[in-house]
Amino acid sequence: RLTFSFPIKPGGKPLRFKVNLDKSGTIMGVSVFRGSELQPFQTLPDCGALQFPDHLNENWFDAEISEVLLHADLNFDGFEDLELLQYYIPHLDKRLYCIYLWDKETGRFSYSKDLTEIAVNLEPHPENKTLTAHEDWFGGVYADRTYHWIGAKLELIEERGRLYGSSDPKCGFTDHCEELVNGKMITTLERPATCTNDKGEDLDDIERICPTAATPPTPKAPAKK
Repeated sequence: RLTFSFPIKPGGKPLRFKVNLDKSGTIMGVSVFRGSELQPFQTLPDCGALQFPDHLNENWFDAEISEVLLHADLNFDGFEDLELLQYYIPHLDKRLYCIYLWDKETGRFSYSKDLTEIAVNLEPHPENKTLTAHEDWFGGVYADRTYHWIGAKLELIEERGRLYGSSDPKCGFTDHCEELVNGKMITTLERPATCTNDKGEDLDDIERICPTAATPPTPKAPAKK
């Protein structure tokens, strides 16, 4: 159940991918094969940053196994890239992945540190060439982040979510929104959330709608004398 197959580009021949485990069931990497070849042409190690908390075993459901190795065009170059599971927290539905981008020049995968650092429930959006990442923590705190590519560089363009604590003692959290404007992240919303009234009764949360940051006007050139 740990062998996967898919083409790198539409209409191409599928490659085979075999997820490698150690004796305890910890994910150690993935081997990549062409066609029916018995020897891999590339073996990718795991990220090595985190220990896999729940070792893989025969009790894992097919739906869980299917999430161990994913593929998608994450840099929108027309080729599929690899996502190898490195950390899974079931009760938060939180998955972190090692990311390997396909290099069409070398015909091999290469590790992407930038993408791996944000690869929490990562989702590509080819219609506008952005990537979104969603992360949950205990107690209802979360963050949604949106990125786009500037050449080979990944850039954060929007962030929104909920943080612990508030400037209002009657509120337990703070909702926030930030947006990239002229190269800087601008806060467009910062509002107390999950508040109580004077009687200690819970108040309904106001729906968080992130406003669009106003783009600062371009300074006018001084008038010529």
